[in-house]
Amino acid sequence: MDYLSEIFLNHIADEIFSGNALVQECTFKHRFNPDNKNYPHKYEDKAGSERKPKKNIADLVAKKIGGDYQSSIAQHIAEVIKKIYKTYQEEMEQDGITQSQLQGTRGRMSSNEDAPWEITYKWLWEDKYPHWLQDYIWDSWKQQAQTNKKWIRFSEITLEYSSKGMVIPQAPSKETLPVDTPLSLEIDVDSPGSYLLLFNRGQDIQGNTTKYLVAPSQAIAPNYQLVDKANLMPQQGAMLEDIKFNAEGKEEYIGILIDNALDLPWLNPDPENPALEWEGKHLNEVWKLLQSKDNWQVFYRDFEVTSPN
Repeated sequence: MDYLSEIFLNHIADEIFSGNALVQECTFKHRFNPDNKNYPHKYEDKAGSERKPKKNIADLVAKKIGGDYQSSIAQHIAEVIKKIYKTYQEEMEQDGITQSQLQGTRGRMSSNEDAPWEITYKWLWEDKYPHWLQDYIWDSWKQQAQTNKKWIRFSEITLEYSSKGMVIPQAPSKETLPVDTPLSLEIDVDSPGSYLLLFNRGQDIQGNTTKYLVAPSQAIAPNYQLVDKANLMPQQGAMLEDIKFNAEGKEEYIGILIDNALDLPWLNPDPENPALEWEGKHLNEVWKLLQSKDNWQVFYRDFEVTSPN
């Protein structure tokens, strides 16, 4: 199990267990550990066969905290599932998981029918984990980020000059961003030749969330290598001529400054997908690559988007 998966499992344990629940907590951490996915709950003895050591959840729990759980492990797992459902009932129901599914069926289950623990396992790692992962990495980068707010600025584009082939001084930068107003974005990081990954996460006042990779993207910044101290977006060759926000809310930006381009296929601008809607898996791939690099920096800033007066 990798580092982030272990943090996630501990996070879930902290949320569902309280007080004296050592056996159940240990059961949870072993039964829902991806490394143990194929282990049976307990030792399955075959008639007439000599007992041979075989990894199973009951023995792993016993090795960790002592005792013998061969006869009780199924009940402990059932209690763990109840606590998971009680804690995350609303989320699980939104994802199509019902309480009856987690209570199991009487008699022998068909070979293609998932057991309650398997249904819970899949939900934890296929539904809950990706959402947790993107928030965890985003918040971690945010906490590491430099406090300099001037690394990213927005300015209004004057339509009078937008079609003319001349360089116009930028208007004063905006601390709040107006809705439905053509804007340009300036990255002011004094590191020509370096590369800047720019992620955006927005949430409007209705709670709707958007997540875009701004640079590199065919929509705004096909090239994420910095060519000067100040770099304007949209770039030449981008599909957009300006940047607009269509609703009031909050827009967050995280910039990752690195010395060399990263070898990730989704960082290649794609005209058929002008602005990638990033997910936790994308942040995780960047996170893993950064672990082997010493010389990288992270920047963060947020903006309020408001209706013009």
